[in-house]
Amino acid sequence: MPVLCGLLTFLISVWEMHFASRDSYLVKNYVLVRMAMECMCGISMFIAFEIYAQVKQVQFSKRLGFFLLGFCILGLHYYSVTPGMFDSETIFLSRYLLFVACFHLLVSVAAFHHVNDILAFWQYNYFLLTRMITSVAYSLTLFLGLATALWAIDTLFNIQINFNYYIDLLLLIFMIFNTIFFLMGIPADYSIFKNQTDFKKAIRIFVQYILLPIIGLYILILYFYAGKILLNKAMPEGWVCIPILIFSIIGILAYVLTYPIRKDEHNRIIYVYARYFFYILLPLLSLYFIAIIKRIMPYGITEDRYLVLVLGIWLVIISVYIIVSKRDNIIVIPGSLFVLLALSTMGPWGMYQLSIQNQVVRLEHLLKRNQLLQNGKLVSQNTQTKVDKKDAASIRSILFYLNKRGSIDRIHRWLGEEDQQKLLDAINKNETYSIHAIFSSLELDYEQPFELTYLFQPSRPFVTDQGIDISSYQYLYAFTAKSEPVDQLPVFPMDSMVHARILGDHLYLMLRQDTLFQSRLNLKLLEFVHEQKMKDSIDMKQGGLKSAIKVINTGEMNILLENDRMLISDSLHRLFLNRFEVKKYDTIYRIESVQGYIAY
Repeated sequence: MPVLCGLLTFLISVWEMHFASRDSYLVKNYVLVRMAMECMCGISMFIAFEIYAQVKQVQFSKRLGFFLLGFCILGLHYYSVTPGMFDSETIFLSRYLLFVACFHLLVSVAAFHHVNDILAFWQYNYFLLTRMITSVAYSLTLFLGLATALWAIDTLFNIQINFNYYIDLLLLIFMIFNTIFFLMGIPADYSIFKNQTDFKKAIRIFVQYILLPIIGLYILILYFYAGKILLNKAMPEGWVCIPILIFSIIGILAYVLTYPIRKDEHNRIIYVYARYFFYILLPLLSLYFIAIIKRIMPYGITEDRYLVLVLGIWLVIISVYIIVSKRDNIIVIPGSLFVLLALSTMGPWGMYQLSIQNQVVRLEHLLKRNQLLQNGKLVSQNTQTKVDKKDAASIRSILFYLNKRGSIDRIHRWLGEEDQQKLLDAINKNETYSIHAIFSSLELDYEQPFELTYLFQPSRPFVTDQGIDISSYQYLYAFTAKSEPVDQLPVFPMDSMVHARILGDHLYLMLRQDTLFQSRLNLKLLEFVHEQKMKDSIDMKQGGLKSAIKVINTGEMNILLENDRMLISDSLHRLFLNRFEVKKYDTIYRIESVQGYIAY
């Protein structure tokens, strides 16, 4: 099953990169990407299931039940990640990384999870760690060798190998070869881990001379910072949680690696470290919780803050347990982290649902305070009511937050029939970039304007996917032009390269101080933008006094056009545009960059 998941990850990724149409439902809704990422998650999940089934000698019928359970888990997670999360930011990545982390922790405790198996647990996890490092090293060496061979073929024979083939090679090696190689080394009989073996000297040297000096440096930095906070009677900054987390992770790793010799007084440094590390950590955790609570109180709960809070609680639990317990059962460390992370990713108490609900409550409070929510319905801002500038920014921020997570429908109950239909239409068409709701007459914050980037590109890129006919011209040059301040005169070097500038809406192309091309791009800009506005699910001009919401596009839109639409010609020149980037700042459109080729 793990190998099958790796194979499916590779095949689906190849389909996405090479064969799927950019305009198809599968691509626009990130169906293939989500399927590939779920299959990638399935590798570690099914490894955990397989190890558990082998250790417990589970019958085939029950193992089949594990497989079905695994597919159900992956399927439910697939539907929990909405396509809008890919359009907006990397929030989708955290969902997958947490999922993968949970399954890796499950692999850690799958074989040995009883209190009598502590030594076997340590030896088993040490074996997994060394096996993983070995397989990654082999896979990386194989990839670098084959990738450089492809590069040599490309360079020597001028074949022009597409970059996507390097990605194919990477996925083939790390999804299939790496998985098979890792699994080949896992023994069929797990009882061998119960046999006593000598502690590796290399581990002691690594911990004593690498990890412990790093931990000592962190102790000095963090305790000096804590002293500064006390002397200045100030509150800690929110960022202090990151170094404390890093310090804690390195410290616990060093403790676990040296677990078999932690009480050996002949290794004095390790003995002292194992005895007092968690006592040193606890005071820093008080600083940790003050910092994160200080961040949560004014801005509410988000997934990142929730996760930081959960990890802090876990660190307290582990610290207190190691200090109080006489047995120091290290199985508790990955086991408790797995339980907390798994609980944090599901249910109404989970980080996703709880953070969304918290932000909805904050939004409702802000709307009522500014008289924008009356009798349970959103109302337009009248001319007599001035919305606080800070509140207006917070309202926009929360609405954008909900939109990015596919939960903008939470405001549905506050809308009238017309606005409900606008919202539903946009959600059903998966055009989440157009669902950033702003109240009709709510002032725009020009210090933090809403931006939308339009990237117009040809459906078949010139040169790479199709040739350029230059039979009527003598020369062909590539160019890249970026926007520059209008008050500057276009100054070009005297070398033999074509230089391009965009000043305002004018494109200048020069070669050795001679003008190759000079034209206003406004007509092309207006043509593209107007056409796209007509395609938008919601007309941006809607939202008068009778409407409580107005839709403003935010984010980034990639738009593919027919190749002939990306051409600009006159009697002497022909421009082939490969990229035409336009940014919308509130209501103003500005050309940011143009890339392409000029034939003359």
